[in-house]
Amino acid sequence: MAHLMIRYTVPLTEVSSVRDAVHAAFKALNIEQPQGIRYAYLRSGEDFIALLDIADGVENPLPGIEAARELQSTVAKAATVAPTPEPFELLGAYRML
Repeated sequence: MAHLMIRYTVPLTEVSSVRDAVHAAFKALNIEQPQGIRYAYLRSGEDFIALLDIADGVENPLPGIEAARELQSTVAKAATVAPTPEPFELLGAYRML
């Protein structure tokens, strides 16, 4: 299983547009219910973190979901530095991931 984290910061003026795009993406995910992924989005002030687990042998379904592509586009425009997915090591979780 691949564990990816995407961290980025946006100006306060852009927080609501990113938050709205996140909500739209998760609404679409709840409707489409793609298999083989676990996905979470976190925010603290101007900082955002997305956590994505992709099961072995599963192609990331997010690029095939329009609202997820729109989220990516919104983030690309708003982030102060271009976010890049980076792998992370899951050391422990309880009903989280």
